[in-house]
Amino acid sequence: MPNNPLREAMKTGRTALGVWANDPETVELCAFMGFDWIMIDMMFTGMDFRDVQNMIRTCQASGITPVVRMQMNPWHGYDAHMAVDLSRVQGIGAEYVLISHSGLKEIEEALEISKDWHRRALWVHPFRGKEWEARIDEMAESTFIIPHAESRGSLDDFDRILDLPDLKMFFFAMTDLSKVLGNSKEPNFNNPELWRLIDKAVKKGIMVGANTSYAYTMAEMRQRIKRLHDAGVRFIMVQGAQFLFQVAMMEFLPGVRQDLGLA
Repeated sequence: MPNNPLREAMKTGRTALGVWANDPETVELCAFMGFDWIMIDMMFTGMDFRDVQNMIRTCQASGITPVVRMQMNPWHGYDAHMAVDLSRVQGIGAEYVLISHSGLKEIEEALEISKDWHRRALWVHPFRGKEWEARIDEMAESTFIIPHAESRGSLDDFDRILDLPDLKMFFFAMTDLSKVLGNSKEPNFNNPELWRLIDKAVKKGIMVGANTSYAYTMAEMRQRIKRLHDAGVRFIMVQGAQFLFQVAMMEFLPGVRQDLGLA
């Protein structure tokens, strides 16, 4: 079985750090640097199912856990097509699936779909004989539907989603969710209501995740990671690999230009 740092972190209770990346080279680099997981994004990128399938394979070969964010638009209401896309994402090998949801119904359906057995089934038949029931249970146990809260509907159904018996993980989108809570165009990482919701989810005993939102210095990003960790968040996305590079260059290039007399 391939290495699964995120699953190992869940078992031990340590904090798992991840980044968003959508190319194999960055996946290999992030694994080399010691990150635990990669978010593969289908929501705001050109990634199609073939791309995602190859990214999953790259992650597993590199020893880093792939987490797929499905294509959704949670700000425009219930989307029945989620069920179709989730079946296909699972079919190409995704075990951790982030779902930006509009409400309870999508997550209820996703948790039910997560019990299906079609996992790479058309090229590696997952059974060797009569062990179907045990193997299907094993597949369901190793599948993680992760509600990704960033819409008004996700807030309205927050408590009912947390109470779902099969729920094992939950993720807070600190940028868009804070904008919804504050009725603002600008995110507020320090929104008190947002942190109250995080505390409530942590007390449920499931693995709670969040991102750092957008901090524009490495020092502030480290502070945010520490605050999330201290609040009990154990599944932290340190934004995107490209964004990290952008922030690093915002600090680095002005100094270089000054050194060279170009400032």
